[in-house]
Amino acid sequence: MKTQRKLILLLLLIVFNTSFSQQESKRKEDSKVTRKIDNTGDEVKKTGKTLNSATDSITSTIKDAKKSAKELKIAIFGERKNKKNRKKIKKKGESITIQINSIAYSNSDLTSLQNYLTKINGVKKVSKSYTNGNASILVITKENADAVWQQIPLELNKVFIVKDMNQKHILLHFEKQDLNKE
Repeated sequence: MKTQRKLILLLLLIVFNTSFSQQESKRKEDSKVTRKIDNTGDEVKKTGKTLNSATDSITSTIKDAKKSAKELKIAIFGERKNKKNRKKIKKKGESITIQINSIAYSNSDLTSLQNYLTKINGVKKVSKSYTNGNASILVITKENADAVWQQIPLELNKVFIVKDMNQKHILLHFEKQDLNKE
């Protein structure tokens, strides 16, 4: 009986040892798998950090490239205002001043000149002022002074002689007509 007990005990020991061995090897394998998973998780974190760093670097490079392209554009073409910020301004035209010395306010030739100026194509506004025998006519137009004067009819050109002219100013001399001449 003693032998039987020893034998049973030995058998139980072998069974338990085998079972224990199998569990131990399973634990070791599980531990290896767990370590691999942890290592993989660490690698994913490192890769994520690397990707974030690379993304930040690419974004920074793109921003710098855009800034450089903008600076190059300004250097080549000059600075322009953004279309969105640009206000639409209607150009009213340039002003031309016509001065006539020594003329009466009620002179019919002066009135004819003022009326004809209003009929010229491109003229927006004509206004007359008078001080101490000198008339001044302000003409708002897109044209320069010479282009406006070229459209004045010959009969008024004979009465008003151009003494001085530039882009925005005309100085005229009034030639008094002799009524006795035929």
